[in-house]
Amino acid sequence: MTQGTARFSPLRGAFRSVWLLRGCSTLGSQLLAFALGLQLYQVSGSALDLGLLGLVQFVPSLALALPAGQLVDRFAPGRVAMLAQLLNALAAATLLLPIPADANVTILLFAAALATGATRAFEHPINTALLPSVVADGDVPRAIAWITSVAKIGTMVGPILGGALYAVAPQAAYGGALALFVAAAMLAATLPERSDGPAQLAGLRAAFAGLHVIWRDRVLGGAMLLDMLAVLLGGATALLPIYALDVLRVGPVELGLLRAAPGIGAVAVGLWLTRRPVQQRVGSVLLGATAVFGVLTVAFGLSRSLPLSLALLAAIGGADMVSIHIRSALVQLRTPAGLRGRVGAVNGIFISSSNQIGAFESGLTAYWFGTVPAIVLGGVATVAAVGVIALLIAPLRRAKDLHAATDVGSQRW
Repeated sequence: MTQGTARFSPLRGAFRSVWLLRGCSTLGSQLLAFALGLQLYQVSGSALDLGLLGLVQFVPSLALALPAGQLVDRFAPGRVAMLAQLLNALAAATLLLPIPADANVTILLFAAALATGATRAFEHPINTALLPSVVADGDVPRAIAWITSVAKIGTMVGPILGGALYAVAPQAAYGGALALFVAAAMLAATLPERSDGPAQLAGLRAAFAGLHVIWRDRVLGGAMLLDMLAVLLGGATALLPIYALDVLRVGPVELGLLRAAPGIGAVAVGLWLTRRPVQQRVGSVLLGATAVFGVLTVAFGLSRSLPLSLALLAAIGGADMVSIHIRSALVQLRTPAGLRGRVGAVNGIFISSSNQIGAFESGLTAYWFGTVPAIVLGGVATVAAVGVIALLIAPLRRAKDLHAATDVGSQRW
């Protein structure tokens, strides 16, 4: 879809179903993740277990990423999304079953995390392939800002709602997640089938086609590498249960607020980007936003005040939103239409690596050095990574536009 026929509106046509699907899926995932993390820490009392929770989610998302990209390019992304949401619903439903008194609860929690990790392999291929099929190319930056803002609203509301529901009972949070995943599956079922018929994809060459695109495009590949390293090194959200309970000494409701704070900052910046998307000097803006992310992470690690910690987390979310906006637009606009699912799959590997291995790394460093040193060192390492990438990947630093035609992106590494 290359030309628009009317002014962009989030309330028109299939795009409305797309952002509603994203909102329900994100909110459900937040409820489930909040309850899983808090219940696991309450049961085991181990920072290492929190890190392992992230690793358990990462392994299936990595193993299934390339097959997921092929499936999304071959079949209708909406139908694949429906199946993924039904699997999420099944994982939430198992946590509502009665548990015998002598059962090992941690095994059940890790099993649910494993299932949701599998569905995460499909998230980025679906999002990458679905959006350009329902909006014109010229509207993609605004559509990305809108749909990302909706997802961040889910990220913001989810922990608050999760904290309130968990205060009643863990099953209340799991039940809410189940209802949202079912709603997301129903929305996905309403999305149109492919208009060009199923793509014929087979063999290793087809599976690795998305990786080949990123390897040739230094701007796109550099942006993905930058985000992966930043969140891998500077992500502190995996430690929030420990930070809230042991450093700030607050309860589940305050933990929900802390988890919601990055979403608040991201939504504020995202709504601004719906009107003024970043379309010039994209490379320098991306690098600058990531450096700010690292500096704010250091400040957060040193904070001992709940209001200051909330403000810093909100600012971290705002800086991250700029990075997400630019990287998502690059993926949408620099990728051939028939390869979006597979490029989205590789992008998902980068993001899963940063989020899930980053959670494991955060838990491990907190186990070794303590929570505060782990957060501070991670922020410092993020700033250092930005400097190294800016120095080594000049095409990313010099990138002026989101489109491949105007940058020096289509070059081999």
